[in-house]
Amino acid sequence: MASYELRVAPQVSEITRLIEWVEGSCGAEGVSGDTRFKLVLALEEAVMNAISHAFLGVPPPHLISVRLDITAASAVAEVVDNGRPFDPTTAPDPDLSLPLEQRRPGGLGVHLMRGMMDRLHYRREGGNNILRLEKARV
Repeated sequence: MASYELRVAPQVSEITRLIEWVEGSCGAEGVSGDTRFKLVLALEEAVMNAISHAFLGVPPPHLISVRLDITAASAVAEVVDNGRPFDPTTAPDPDLSLPLEQRRPGGLGVHLMRGMMDRLHYRREGGNNILRLEKARV
């Protein structure tokens, strides 16, 4: 198993570095294009959610880390932040039947993560949100 870890500053400008890191880690382990694309997109959404929402009203320091474990069978990522508790696995699905102008903002990132990953698992531990994203290698 290959393991990689990246600390991300809670700034939107870090998303490019995150994407390059996921792409490079997956490339080094021979993760296929489709699996790699889905993992990049899901991690981008998870980290962007943390940057945008986790730290409102929470005093610094604000910490985000991403761990990526790649085996022959799967790619598993964990996003850890010390922000406000939020369990995306319990967030309601957005109502996609409504026209865009009638939809409530938000919720599409979590919906996207659910669609891209095989499993999402959340736990709160030691003041941290820990979101685990699992994807079988194709």
